[in-house]
Amino acid sequence: MPRIEYTLCFENYLEMTSSRREKKDFRLAAISAISGFFCIAAGYLFLKIRTGASFLPGGLLLATGLLLTCLATILGLLAKSKSSRPDTTVLRREYDLFHADRRAIEFDENGWRLFWYEGEDVRPWSCLRQVYDLETLLVLGTGTTCYWLPKAALRRDDQLHKLKGLAESFLTKRQQLFEVPLRPSAQVYLVANVFHHWRCQLLARLLCLSAVTLVAYWIFSSAAASSKGLLAFAAVPLFLILCEGLFYLSKYYTEDWSKTSENAEIMSDCVGYKTKTVRWITEYRQLVELREIPGAFLLYFDPNLYYIVPKYGFSPGQIAQFREAVSKNRQRHGREM
Repeated sequence: MPRIEYTLCFENYLEMTSSRREKKDFRLAAISAISGFFCIAAGYLFLKIRTGASFLPGGLLLATGLLLTCLATILGLLAKSKSSRPDTTVLRREYDLFHADRRAIEFDENGWRLFWYEGEDVRPWSCLRQVYDLETLLVLGTGTTCYWLPKAALRRDDQLHKLKGLAESFLTKRQQLFEVPLRPSAQVYLVANVFHHWRCQLLARLLCLSAVTLVAYWIFSSAAASSKGLLAFAAVPLFLILCEGLFYLSKYYTEDWSKTSENAEIMSDCVGYKTKTVRWITEYRQLVELREIPGAFLLYFDPNLYYIVPKYGFSPGQIAQFREAVSKNRQRHGREM
């Protein structure tokens, strides 16, 4: 059983905590929303104070406010995560307290044993769920814990490829049934997102849709165009739903699909995924819910987290086999619970 002694350096800890520093930038969305609310309030007051005046400029302010709030929503949805500048003082203190100690790892065909300042931790390979191949770290992940191993120490003892290969072999050691492509078509991606978000946020979306429709009706009615006001009841909801669909399509075509898994390995008790930096599995017993929509399966491992598995890569027999494997494992887990 090889034994590798190591100490995580501060650069390793910066890579470990990089995901903590990723935050979405909502500044433009916030500015747009505040400006929109100000325009709506100013336009409403202007129309109330000058009841006999023309629709302009109060109506124009209202329309501008609505456009700005819609723009704020779009900007908020499109906001991308950016890595903030690390607070080295805080991170250095965390590193010195919890990660600067000398550690060691031993491993063989049965599992691995980690020695650190609080004692030791023994894990069999059967509990492994993820293997991350980062820039300076090799990470072994279980359902509850990540074990961060510096590549420099593993290379020094010529154990990097051996440990990584052994770990990945246990992830793929399960009975594989077949493999299917994972990238959905634009139509399936659109349907999956609309289905998921309307299902999870039905009441909130109906209330927002009703509020925007009523405001639009009030604006057109104030302009002495009652027929246009009635038209708003039908046109505004359809326009908003169309905008939602266009938003999901824009996300589909701007998504960096090279960072996602190309295929899903359908196994007897789990689904396996692989990208350039990580290989992981998700077990069927962890499924909260399995939903089917036209063209895809939606695997829910959390009420707000789902994986799309397109059906176009399945043969008719494989679809039935997949349903049976999921159902059998969930029932078995239910009896154990």
